Order: sequence, then structure tokens, then C-alpha cells
Amino acid sequence: MSIETLFAFVFVLAAVVVLHELGHFLVAKAVGVYCKTFSVGLGPKLLKKRIGETEYALSAFPLGGYVKMAGEGAMEAVQDAGTGEAAGDYDADGRPIPPERWFSSKTPLQRMAVVVAGPLMNLVLALVVTIGVVAVQGVTVQPVTTVGEVAADSPAADAGLQVGDRIVAVAGEPVDSWGAVVNGLIEAYERAHQPVDVEVERGGRHLHLAFTPRQDENGRWELGLRYLQDTRVGNVKKGGPAWKAGLRRGDVIVSIDGKPVHRYGEIAEIVNESIDKPLQVVWKRGEEIIEATIVPEPAEVAVSYSEVKTIGRIYYEEYTEQRKVDLGTAIQLGSRATWGMVQQTAGFLKVLVTGGASKDAVSGPLRIAQFSGEMVRWGFDRLLLFLALFSVNLFLLNLLPVPVLDGGHAVFILYEMITRRRPDERVQAMATQVGFVALLLLMAWVLTMDVLHVVG
Repeated sequence: MSIETLFAFVFVLAAVVVLHELGHFLVAKAVGVYCKTFSVGLGPKLLKKRIGETEYALSAFPLGGYVKMAGEGAMEAVQDAGTGEAAGDYDADGRPIPPERWFSSKTPLQRMAVVVAGPLMNLVLALVVTIGVVAVQGVTVQPVTTVGEVAADSPAADAGLQVGDRIVAVAGEPVDSWGAVVNGLIEAYERAHQPVDVEVERGGRHLHLAFTPRQDENGRWELGLRYLQDTRVGNVKKGGPAWKAGLRRGDVIVSIDGKPVHRYGEIAEIVNESIDKPLQVVWKRGEEIIEATIVPEPAEVAVSYSEVKTIGRIYYEEYTEQRKVDLGTAIQLGSRATWGMVQQTAGFLKVLVTGGASKDAVSGPLRIAQFSGEMVRWGFDRLLLFLALFSVNLFLLNLLPVPVLDGGHAVFILYEMITRRRPDERVQAMATQVGFVALLLLMAWVLTMDVLHVVG
């Protein structure tokens, strides 16, 4: 593992774990709970320092963390596992902690607030990071308006659009990116609910076509057209085959193995099928012609939640541009992107719980470290977006109704709210212990899959 990958992994893990536990800690302190320990990591404490009534610790296993509160009952045994500490409602000097400062003495609503504060902090972190990236970087756009594909029996085909048409204006508004084309069509149709005027340039002539978008049974818009992406090189991953060969953003690929290429899709088809096969690539940089041999590396990509396939990759992206947006738009787009992460992760968890997900789709610390290193080599903004996605994953995972997780505690408290009596302590303790053992077994399985995957 390179130093770059290690730092990226520590950055991602520390951010999501510290913010999660900070959520629990701040709300617990706000409602008057005595917090004994704030630990980043689990197991034996490597570093610790007491400030006020709380001991802050860095523990051996960086797979989570915890806030140890007075009066937690069964959870204290879990938190004390491997630390050598004894459970009990006493402070560091051995004095009894007043019962009114126990977690168990707080109202159900206060305890629920403490429990859900951690996962909610992960969601807030993801939202803030995503909005921040959009505000600083702008939005990614495809700076083309030329039609590359027209689906049969689609709104685009019905309108008479053809491959090679350059869309000049939508509903009378000039367009200079594919996003402007798509958004313009949908927004104009939603306003008037009548065919949208599309001005296109075809063979030197300007034509006006009537375009009527439609929605499928799930409410998704169907247009039936795709942009024509040329062979300009976009972002190049540092250290990847394309980067090592000298390809840089803005270069234009001319041919591969003597075969001229005109679209990004043509290049992708050749590279995907050429794992470990040397390819002779020719590209232009200004007026300069450059040639190099590039060998695609095998890479796993998810075809679906249950299927992962291996293809060749040289690690560069199609050409895009960043367009600055105002803060209001950044908030809107960042919020929409975060909600998309939540929906995507929830969908995966549903498939995972029902047994429909591939074991290769589940990642542990080793593969998370790999992903962190991959993202930082694409750019720091990619690492931040990966952090946001990872934080959303923890938000939802921690809310699963499993004893020992925050969701399990929430279920017990919800039961108390509904029945107006607390769950039997023995049942709660047994469920917590079973949940803890199950969590350890799951972590061991995930780590084993990680090692086998990385070594393999």
C-alpha cells in the first residue's frame, strides 16, 4: 500500500468515524449524559488523554469508534471488550456518577436523539461535502450538442432527429452543452405540455423540429437520443497506463493499432476487449503527433448488484468541462446528488439483505483503502465525493435494526415509546451480545473476502 493510498484511507475513515461519534457525543452532552470515553477505533487504547470528565482515545482497530456513556447497561460490556476496563457507573476517580446523568435516566425522546445523532451526522457530512465540491468545482458538462445515437421508436426518432445533427437551440434558447439540451427539452415540455421546438444544423442547413418527450411507467423521462462524444481526452488517472504513456487532458486520439477512431465509444470498445494486450495509440496535441504503446489493465466493473465483470482499462475519461454555478444552484444540485447516493445505497442494501448481491460487491477495509487510493489519483475532488458516498453508506448501515448498531438501540427505544415500558433487560442484553457476535463474524467474513480479493 502506497503512502498516498494510506493517507487517503486514513482521511476518509477518520472523517466519517469522528463525525459519527461526534454526533452521539455532542447530543449526549447537550442532554446532560456523563460521557466517560470518546474513542476513535475499537479494542485496546493506543493513545489516551483525559480532558474534563471525558477520556479521548485512539484505539487499535480502526473499524469504527464509540462514545461510552454512564448507564448504558448492556452496551458497556461491548465497549469494554478488549480494553481491560470494568463496566460500572463510576468516574475516573472511582466516585459514583449521579443517576440523573446516566443515559438510562433520560427520557425516551432524549435517548432517541442521542442514538440517531451519529448516523444523521454522517448524512450531514455527505451533504456538506457534496455541496462544497459542486460550489468549488462547478458542474460537469459535456460541451457538445451533436447527436450520436437515436433510438428506434423514441421521441427523438418521432421528431426526425438524425445522427450527426447539431442541436443549436431548444425552445428558442441557444444551447452549448448536452445537459442544456436535455434540461431544455424537459423543462420546456413541462411548462407548456406541447411539442418543443428544436433547431438543428444538418448539412449546412438549419431545420426546426417538433420534439415531444414522454415518461415511462416509473415517471422517468424518455428522449431516445445520446450525444456524440469525440476522441478528446478528459481527466487522466495519475499512475494509470494512459498517464504513464503520456496522454494528458485535451489530447485527441487519432487511431488505435492503425485503425482510425472518431468516437469515445469506439475507443472504449477496443480497450475493454484488450486486457493485457499492447495497443499502439496515436494522438494529437496541438499540431504534434505522438505515438505510444499502452497496455490495458484488468479492472472489475459492476454490471449490476449481482454481477461483476472484468474489462480492460487504461484509465482516462471522456472529455468534459466544469461550469461554475451560484451557491443556490450548488445547494440544489448537491442535495439532489446526496439523495441519489441514499437511494443507490438503500437499493444495494435491499438486494444484499435478500441475497441477490455478488460477494464481490461487498468491500471491507482493504478494498476501501484501495478505492481511496484510486480516487485520490483521479483528483482530490473525487476522494471527497467517495468520502460522501462512504458516509452515506455508514448512515444507512448504522440505522439497520440490528442490536449493537444504532438502529437496534432505536428499535428498543421505539418499543418503549409505544408500549410505555422498557424492554426486559435480560432480553436486551442477550440481543446485544448476539448482535455483537454476529457483527464480529460479519467483519471477519468481509475481511477474509477482502484479503482473498486483493491477493487474488
